[in-house]
Amino acid sequence: MDLLLVRHAEAEDAEAGGSDYARPLTVRGHASAIAMAAGLAWCVRGSVTLWSSPLLRTRETAAHLSAALHVEVTRYHDAIPAGDLHRLRHDWQALSAQTDTLIVVGHQPHLGVWGALLMGVSLPVKKASAMAIALDRSGIGGRLLWYALPETLARLGEHSSDRAR
Repeated sequence: MDLLLVRHAEAEDAEAGGSDYARPLTVRGHASAIAMAAGLAWCVRGSVTLWSSPLLRTRETAAHLSAALHVEVTRYHDAIPAGDLHRLRHDWQALSAQTDTLIVVGHQPHLGVWGALLMGVSLPVKKASAMAIALDRSGIGGRLLWYALPETLARLGEHSSDRAR
């Protein structure tokens, strides 16, 4: 199975005394998430499972991915914002063998730490960027397939829509 770690797009700053849980994407963040999702749609293969952190900014980013990939978010996983890779790993190991790609929409610093732990490679995880990891059979480790910045994914989405015309 391939694991795609996707960071949420740009979110509003937290208001004084406000909840980090409820921070929405900015207008620019929505545009970036839409463009990133269009490009990412050309990068996934086979059966896709989509999980998201339950925080608003990740739910909104995941909604754009859901629309572009024509799949529903199947789980809003508390382990994602908690940074609990052990629990996430346990749950993805229990997924059906029919799942070719699991997309996890989450946050920094957890995504970067997880990538380093799974692959032994540390990558910058900018907002609306994605990294694809080919998990080993055990689902414990893996190797980097690709890494893409949001600008790259947006360009890919633009080129693919040009081809469709």
